[in-house]
Amino acid sequence: MSETDKPGATELTKLMGRVLESPASEAFGDFMIRRVALNDMAPGADEAVLDGIEESPDGGAAMAEAHLRGLPEDERDALLERAGLETGRRLHAAAFALLGAVGAARLPVEVTPEMVAVAAITELGDSVPPT
Repeated sequence: MSETDKPGATELTKLMGRVLESPASEAFGDFMIRRVALNDMAPGADEAVLDGIEESPDGGAAMAEAHLRGLPEDERDALLERAGLETGRRLHAAAFALLGAVGAARLPVEVTPEMVAVAAITELGDSVPPT
């Protein structure tokens, strides 16, 4: 991506404001809390096991919630903070990557909060260097 294809700070800030105020951001945050809790519960499990748990009717929410309730308060708070940081990092990386792709292709497409949340789940943008 060339310097001219990089999204502007103002454009990224506006998009992130919309993302953070959207239900998609809250849903993605819940996904990350589940994922971090499940990883904490079974640190040796590979992604296939965690993906299988996510496929359960509640997406592993019951298991994650039970694990969170069983943790001492300070450990639970640390885990929730870690999930919050990872949520923000992944949403930001996805927004940056999507804006860059739209700009590079010169597409008349508005990047929505829902697009950013879905891209963050797939970890789009994790290879994009920070601005």
